[in-house]
Amino acid sequence: MPAPPSWLNSMANQVASLMYDVDVLSPIGCHFFFNDSRNEWEVTLFASNTEIVGGEWDGVLAPSKFCFNILKVGQIFGEIQAMHWQALPVDFDDQLGPHVSIEGTYEGHQVWVRVLAESPEEFEPGRRVKAYEFDLKEIW
Repeated sequence: MPAPPSWLNSMANQVASLMYDVDVLSPIGCHFFFNDSRNEWEVTLFASNTEIVGGEWDGVLAPSKFCFNILKVGQIFGEIQAMHWQALPVDFDDQLGPHVSIEGTYEGHQVWVRVLAESPEEFEPGRRVKAYEFDLKEIW
């Protein structure tokens, strides 16, 4: 997949900066796709999981706890056409799960940004922690 345009990287970083950690925030993941039929960039942001190594929780993938500043996200976009909160997965195979969805324009480009409550299952953990040592190692 080709690299995203620089403006998209800037927008994603601005939105991600509104994800405030409750504990130590894990690396932020970003998936992007250009939808030709809608002439729109789809961008999905999420805090990666932390894999626990050792102890009774060995192998558990723990989501990163964070808050998202919904009020400030409106200042990033030139225009917002829609903003939604999906509280629960809509189906058993809903890969996005709970998330905030923002449809709007950024620097003249049509975008659909989603900030997920948890990392999609298809993504590897972004960090590991050794049980009983609190030794955090970022993987990506």
